[in-house]
Amino acid sequence: MSKAALAPPTVSVTTTEAAVLALLAIEGERSGYDLLALSKKAIGHVWKPARSRLYTVLPRLVELGLARRRTVEQTHRPDKHLYRITKAGRAVLDDWLQTVEPGARDAFYLKLFVGGLTSTEALEAQVEQFRSERMEQLEQLREIEPTNTRQDHDRFHWFLLRLGIENAEHDVRWADWVLADLEKG
Repeated sequence: MSKAALAPPTVSVTTTEAAVLALLAIEGERSGYDLLALSKKAIGHVWKPARSRLYTVLPRLVELGLARRRTVEQTHRPDKHLYRITKAGRAVLDDWLQTVEPGARDAFYLKLFVGGLTSTEALEAQVEQFRSERMEQLEQLREIEPTNTRQDHDRFHWFLLRLGIENAEHDVRWADWVLADLEKG
């Protein structure tokens, strides 16, 4: 067995690599073309790789032992390469799903989107971190609010300050709703 096939779960992956591993875990063996098509659908609302990026990630995952590649010969087309997640890849994906990454909103959204691959406790920790960060931002914006005169340049700053406050309030309410739903089981 190769060294790469024994990759320990301590291997760190990028969000794109984790997204590809998650797609392989959910969808099973797929080609790069299939993965790109799948990424344009539902998961594309939270993660959109560049085509070239996806095709460079797949060989790296194979090199690390996180995915396996199988070649299917085709008569009238170039050979097709199919990829599937390995046990080591699943272990690394599980580790990534469990890790709370402060400030990594795209990773948070992706982890929640593929939440069926992890535990409720891991998702709760992710949502609680997101809620905490958004609450902190909301408090900062609310401290600025009384200092805005809404005159001259402050008038224009006010537009974005209000947007920031409303977005943060919405995100906190949404996180509370998600946490309540997760607690229901």
